[in-house]
Amino acid sequence: MRKCVAVLLHFRSAAMTLRCLQSLASEGVDIVVVVDNSEDDGASIVPLRSGAAHIPTEVVYLEPGVNLGFAAGVNRAVELIAGWGGEYDLLLINSDASLAPGTVGHLRTAVAGKSPVIAAPSIDGPTGLVPARTYYRHLSATISPAGPGLRGHALLGGACLMLHHTLVHEPIFDETFFFYGDDIEMGYRMAQRGVALVDVPEGVVIHEGSGSSGNGSIFYEYHMSRAHLLLVGRLGYGMAARFGLGAGRFFFLTLRALVRSVRHRSLRPWKGLAMALSDLLRGRRRSLTPPAS
Repeated sequence: MRKCVAVLLHFRSAAMTLRCLQSLASEGVDIVVVVDNSEDDGASIVPLRSGAAHIPTEVVYLEPGVNLGFAAGVNRAVELIAGWGGEYDLLLINSDASLAPGTVGHLRTAVAGKSPVIAAPSIDGPTGLVPARTYYRHLSATISPAGPGLRGHALLGGACLMLHHTLVHEPIFDETFFFYGDDIEMGYRMAQRGVALVDVPEGVVIHEGSGSSGNGSIFYEYHMSRAHLLLVGRLGYGMAARFGLGAGRFFFLTLRALVRSVRHRSLRPWKGLAMALSDLLRGRRRSLTPPAS
């Protein structure tokens, strides 16, 4: 049987990442690649290494020294795994998540065939237990479990994904995205390639949600707005349709900033949107990772 390798991105909370590692070990994962996105001069990786030394699973660390973001962090880990040679089932999991017993086995069964498949378990999160499969509706820029609407495509919840071994030899995510939107783009691109997206209700991932992104922070507001704008050009539309979608996104993001600024009594939503628009026009990107305390 192929080995199962997991990839998770660590961000500053050694205790949270350690809980995830313990869950993976209990599920029989053979190797875990931890990408340290903490950007804290190694302060949190030291206690993590100490705690992980007692876990009966091999742990490999990538320490770039900066926050690579989600897409690039996963891709660097996949490059490392591809360099080992051989075939591996690849599990991607958030560091603020853990697995119900038997979930890895169910996921591996789902990707055991010859055809490329990406599988995901049900998600037990802040809103309760929900299916992994949802749909991104292109016209409204919303995610719905009810279907794709007039135009849309399926995607799987990004808290936990199992990838067929044939996909573990190439970049998984578009690194233009930093922290949000990459799962939506990947779902569209994989579907265009004929990769099956399979939800596995027998498995469950328990996901804390917003464990490291700080909902309402300038980091969140900037990268969320930027992701919405980037997606306009990533869904296969021609120039005229992109212009129409872009105008719709601008209206939606302006309304979103208004609502969130009132809700949070903060100008950060407006600042994040303005910075995202400016950077997109200039072809640049900021990390905005908050300084380590």
